[in-house]
Amino acid sequence: MPEIAGAGDVAASAVAAAPSREVVIVIGRSELDRLGSALQALLGPDTTRPDTPARLSAAVAAAIVTFGDAGHGRVRVDRRPPGLYTPEAWQIRLTNADEVVTDALRAAIRDGAFPR
Repeated sequence: MPEIAGAGDVAASAVAAAPSREVVIVIGRSELDRLGSALQALLGPDTTRPDTPARLSAAVAAAIVTFGDAGHGRVRVDRRPPGLYTPEAWQIRLTNADEVVTDALRAAIRDGAFPR
């Protein structure tokens, strides 16, 4: 006799099968500077300047937490190329982030401040 999946099994498989929403925002040095200033203003003066991929990723993740129930998602940041003195592009990859997060991040990149 075949086994029947329980409700928990069905729910877990539905979550695993659900497609993830991914947004990639690519910025240059001037946008990075505006975003960094906005993050430091939002997170407080003790925030380390987000000038490396790891620091920027941590700062954006901390900013997402400040949105409370309205914000969620995971972040990964890559710098391309990874050299110090070459023209660079920063890729901010948000996975399963809602529109509140992506809109606020885009506003901070554009305006240098998070919307209130």
